[in-house]
Amino acid sequence: MSHKKMGASADHGDDSGHGGDRPWVYFMIDSFFLVTQFFVLTFKVRTGEDLILPHKLPPGGAGKPTPDVLVKETLPVAITVNRDTAESAPWYKINGGSPGDLQSLNSTLGSLVEGKDPSKFSVRISYEGKVIFKDVMPIFNTCIKYKISECGLQPSRERITSPR
Repeated sequence: MSHKKMGASADHGDDSGHGGDRPWVYFMIDSFFLVTQFFVLTFKVRTGEDLILPHKLPPGGAGKPTPDVLVKETLPVAITVNRDTAESAPWYKINGGSPGDLQSLNSTLGSLVEGKDPSKFSVRISYEGKVIFKDVMPIFNTCIKYKISECGLQPSRERITSPR
């Protein structure tokens, strides 16, 4: 009577490394070699030309930027939007000046930009709690009209009282 191991096929025999009685260790070794082969085949050496970040950081991690960094000079324009009640009309303040309506905002912003490069301006809009977004959108439209590309929202840092 012949004794055969369970799972071994007749054509491979008992001495085959990949027979049916293969222990879990062989599976782990095969997996290790497959993962290692993946990393070896996909490994690339970077040259110094591929660096994105500058090598020199400012001392202490803060302070003035290094000469490598380009600083864009902009003229800030702060516009604050507020309204007294939900039913009242909104009013606008430019650079902390006197409050006015939407027409005065358009004319004041137009006179600021007139004869100058609009890309040098940076408009920052802040608004109070009772303001609805419908009151802020005309400022964005005015910036598009005068070709001011930098226009965005910022949190309000001052407490505004009613102009009336």
